Amino acid sequence: MSKRLLIYCEGQTEEMVVERLIRNHLSMYGVKVERPVLAATSMNPAGQRGGFVNWEAIRFDLIGLMQIDRDPNLRVTTLLDAYAMPQAVLALAGFTAPVSEVKDIEKVERAIEQELKDPRFTAYLQRHELEALLLADCDALARVFHRHQSGLAQLRDAIAGFGNTEDINHGATTHPSARLADAVEGYEYLKASNAYFVLAEAGFEVVRRKCPRFDAWMTHWEQWGVQR
Repeated sequence: MSKRLLIYCEGQTEEMVVERLIRNHLSMYGVKVERPVLAATSMNPAGQRGGFVNWEAIRFDLIGLMQIDRDPNLRVTTLLDAYAMPQAVLALAGFTAPVSEVKDIEKVERAIEQELKDPRFTAYLQRHELEALLLADCDALARVFHRHQSGLAQLRDAIAGFGNTEDINHGATTHPSARLADAVEGYEYLKASNAYFVLAEAGFEVVRRKCPRFDAWMTHWEQWGVQR
């Protein structure tokens, strides 16, 4: 029986990264990554998807997905941003304000797992958001966005002190995607394809060296894939 992994994604950016990069990578470790599912935003099954905004809808959706597919070789995980997560999710772990420290994010992840109560489920929240991975390789950014060297030079200087790009500030104007939007004019209009092109150019090895939580998440699924 093949080992199957379903990744529940925040939006189209995560979906494209899963479909075009993570799927191919994990296939080398014996893991079949299923077609990703975008986060539900309402209780309507046919409603709009994409966005970590409605915890009750996401909870209902995830439970339903695992009830429908009882395969013991299936694992389900999330690829959701810790930045601006719903207050209802924070409350599961007893928080009343946004969190950014690793220990607090991990506490929220464990609380989500306890809420869903399925041993096949592993919660993962990207600190602070997926775009932190892109900031791990400024050279790749410069090659992809070669017409925006001035803005990217300023971005490089601004984040030079961050050995771990997952540490980059999660403030309203300084979270990773806001920094990219400032450096690259029009970046936000093609966020999904932009993220894919940069990560494909950078390669996982470079990204994982500067993004330890993402690296640990990927390592977990690699190890699961090769286990007998």
